Amino acid sequence: MKTNRIQIKTIGVLVASLLIFSGCERELSDDAILPGFPTTAEIYTDNFIGLGTNFYFPFADAKPDVFSVDESVGYKSNSSIRIDVPNANDPSGAYAGAIFREDGPGRDLTGYDALTLYVRASQGVNLGSVGFGIDYTQDKYQVSLNNVSIGTNWTKLVIPIPDPAKLLNERGLFWFSAGTQETGGLGYTLWFDEIKFEKMPTLRLVRSEILEGNSSSLKSFIGSSLTLTGLSQIFNLESGEDVTVSSAPSYYSFMSSDTSVATVDELGVVQIKGSGNSEITASLMGELSLGKLSIESLGDLPNSPTPTQLPGDVRSIFSDTYVNATESNFTPGFGGSTTETTVLSTSNGDVLQYASNNFTGIMFETPIDGSNMGYLHIDAYVQDASTSIGIQIRDIGPNQVIENNVFNGQPEGDDKDYRFTLNGFQVGVWKSFDIPLAGNIANQKNNLGALIITDGPNFILDNIYFYK
Repeated sequence: MKTNRIQIKTIGVLVASLLIFSGCERELSDDAILPGFPTTAEIYTDNFIGLGTNFYFPFADAKPDVFSVDESVGYKSNSSIRIDVPNANDPSGAYAGAIFREDGPGRDLTGYDALTLYVRASQGVNLGSVGFGIDYTQDKYQVSLNNVSIGTNWTKLVIPIPDPAKLLNERGLFWFSAGTQETGGLGYTLWFDEIKFEKMPTLRLVRSEILEGNSSSLKSFIGSSLTLTGLSQIFNLESGEDVTVSSAPSYYSFMSSDTSVATVDELGVVQIKGSGNSEITASLMGELSLGKLSIESLGDLPNSPTPTQLPGDVRSIFSDTYVNATESNFTPGFGGSTTETTVLSTSNGDVLQYASNNFTGIMFETPIDGSNMGYLHIDAYVQDASTSIGIQIRDIGPNQVIENNVFNGQPEGDDKDYRFTLNGFQVGVWKSFDIPLAGNIANQKNNLGALIITDGPNFILDNIYFYK
């Protein structure tokens, strides 16, 4: 009972205190400043500013040990970031690329409109890309300045922010990518200095674009999706020069003229919801962007043919009828590829939809032993009867090692391939192809490693399998 009295007395004191404090409560002044993220502009000015201790992250396939601080070279100082771009044949990485990410919650950059920096090189080169907004999470606000000519003297670069209001807590403060395409494969050195965000009163948005400013049309089906590409902005600088940057979709506001047909989210992903027509447009900072996508949704995709081969005679790559013999990567992301591949769910199962294809691949996680297989089967569907689809059946040779150029041009070493073209289509009708395992791989098909797919550019594939 003694304990209960103490509890009751304590509660009474708390209630009284609350009454007193509530009586003294005042509303916040309109001038009150609530705590937020830091607005620090500087990233590197003779030293790293506010990045923390763990801030440098090389790209996965880049040479990891190219970064250092040079204490003898700087822009109007004795210090700069030094990047030693490797030779193209360096076994630990053929190029240099990394992000500088704040080791903390991020920064409020809404008060600035550009990232600026000084850069020089040990020889005249084209810097592949430089920018901000890559944080290895969603990279929602990535911006890049591409193919920048750099000399041996210090040059100031201005990288505009498409919409500063978006950058309330950005962690990805700086990134770069540099290779040796312009130097015949020979390495060189880059120096970066005075990297910071600035407010530039004369910076002006000239125009923004989606789809590279073009009006495109697309026939599609319910369940299809695609990501809008070709997003760029042109800004006019104080010098009178125009500069073009590329950005992630999240800076834009996207609109669909009929959301029952198609919707588009902040990441620029268009989803086909129903039959009919819709136009996808965009704006940036309240100004309409050049370019639009006109969609004609044809409803549900007709069912693909049902395979008739016995399961024991099949090594399947992609089919709802059979158990697949291996996991495959349908979006390998080859350099220079414009292809968008979507696994489209239909009433009759999944199909592979290809849009804007120039070259891509289906990469087998484990090689397929096709020793007793005679054919590759593919069902294809097009909306343009003149479509031709190039298929390359590739093996990885007796050593089971992918040689240097096996998936980009002619195979090398002991790797072989067989090439075939799918054509003779009728619009809106599935066509089946049975490709013989002949030619170069007729006697070397126990280590089949990939299918390379070229041309198109738009088509749908299903029931991809090897069989006796």
